[in-house]
Amino acid sequence: MWRVWEDLDGTQAKPSVPQTADQGPESVFEFSLMSYNILAQYLLEGHPELYIHCSDKVLVWSTRLKGIIQEIKTWRPDILCLQEAEEIHFQKQLQPVLSDLGYTCVYKRRTGSKTDGCAVCYQHSRFFQLSVSLLELRREGCELLDRDNVAIVLLLQPVTSKSPDQTGTPICVATTHLLFNPRRGDIKLAQLVMVLAEVDNVVRRCKAIGRECEVVLCGDFNSFPYMPLYQFIKTGQLYYHGLPTWMISGQEDLSHQTHPRRVFAPLLPSSLGINDNCQYVKAKHAEWPPSGKLKYSQDFLLQLRYCKAACERPRDLALIPDVTDNTPDPHEKQPCTPTFSNTVCHCLNLRSAYSHFITGTDRPEVTTVHSNAGATVDYIFYSAKTDHTRGQTDKRLHGGLEQIGRLALLTEDDLWSLRGLPNEVFPSDHLSLLVKFKLRISPL
Repeated sequence: MWRVWEDLDGTQAKPSVPQTADQGPESVFEFSLMSYNILAQYLLEGHPELYIHCSDKVLVWSTRLKGIIQEIKTWRPDILCLQEAEEIHFQKQLQPVLSDLGYTCVYKRRTGSKTDGCAVCYQHSRFFQLSVSLLELRREGCELLDRDNVAIVLLLQPVTSKSPDQTGTPICVATTHLLFNPRRGDIKLAQLVMVLAEVDNVVRRCKAIGRECEVVLCGDFNSFPYMPLYQFIKTGQLYYHGLPTWMISGQEDLSHQTHPRRVFAPLLPSSLGINDNCQYVKAKHAEWPPSGKLKYSQDFLLQLRYCKAACERPRDLALIPDVTDNTPDPHEKQPCTPTFSNTVCHCLNLRSAYSHFITGTDRPEVTTVHSNAGATVDYIFYSAKTDHTRGQTDKRLHGGLEQIGRLALLTEDDLWSLRGLPNEVFPSDHLSLLVKFKLRISPL
């Protein structure tokens, strides 16, 4: 009732107004995306202590279902990402409605005995699917990956049928719901690394055929803003060795503990095939020569092209066109090469669609409220290109996704004036996140 649409580019465009892929001479494609933890009913009923502030009628599934559907119908996002979607409710009640609204849906249930999962639904009139990855974050034999969380990574191609001479950059949409346990940030970090590795794999496949790929990463990360997990997503690097596990997500202050659980390197076993750059790697054991002589991988050698010595031309190097005349650009974004083996990093260049404070104030916004407290744990991150020569983001010149609007969040006090969450207005214990992006269309 108090959520307002914030126009960030002065066009007053709302996501509820359908857009086509052809926007005139500017050649842009506008689309909206919603990320929404809809609160699985079996989890609500299994933790009644979190909802003692709610009236019984707002906790009934049939009532909440109507509210969830109404919110989706109100905003009609082009891409809808759901978390805590209970399998039977999604398949029997939500998906039929979404299909009627023009959505194609991809669903992944959590492993084990959990009956909820994640979903990504997209308007098939605006996108077609290039690839899909359904990730199970549980890995046998890995202590940090023994939980039943999942993720979906979808590669979507904007529909540009009215402009056969143009093509929209593919968009990699990823959604997940990381482990809740506030004390086990080490598990959340390991799960996030797995999701980022799959996203990176999609991006690299696109680049292998000469195409760029934009990224939207969203969901319930069960981590507070500016904490190490959040900072890792935004900055692309985290020195994790020795960090207290509770500190990684920041949901609970356990600084009083004398000997807290800590995370140590290596974060993941090499058998998973994921390196410290959040990238898939091939097993190298068979490549080592039986003589024991050292053999360097291509990836390792490529890292050396960005070192200081590689950017200086040797005086005695003969100039051969197209062979020795190519000097690495020192301003080019370097590969994610951690200084230490106990650092993880990624090269996705992500920024948050929300500022985490109510616009023009110092009041923190929240995405969830239950009986204990309110907090921000849900996010939408998106890729942005950086102008390294000026050290600032300049999407007009360097492509990337340009955020042009968002649905404002509320403060914890605002929500308690409505008796917390869920309530008669908002049917989940999480608020939906809704943003609108602009994507430039390039000639074929």
